[in-house]
Amino acid sequence: MAVVRYRCPTSGEYVTTSIETSDETLARMSATGLIIWAWCPQCMSGHQIKAADATLQTEIEANDTSPMAEI
Repeated sequence: MAVVRYRCPTSGEYVTTSIETSDETLARMSATGLIIWAWCPQCMSGHQIKAADATLQTEIEANDTSPMAEI
């Protein structure tokens, strides 16, 4: 499992949601044109994000702060 993240259209920063899903489910959501409404802590506003514009962040990516992660 991974969590859905998107880029805030106001700040341009990535926002990680609490929505957990798989690659397959995100692909199905994208194919149906699903819109996700998410609160943004970057700009303190809500955004409507197309599932097709979202990405997945695994727990390993979120916790990897080693210097090798930047290479």
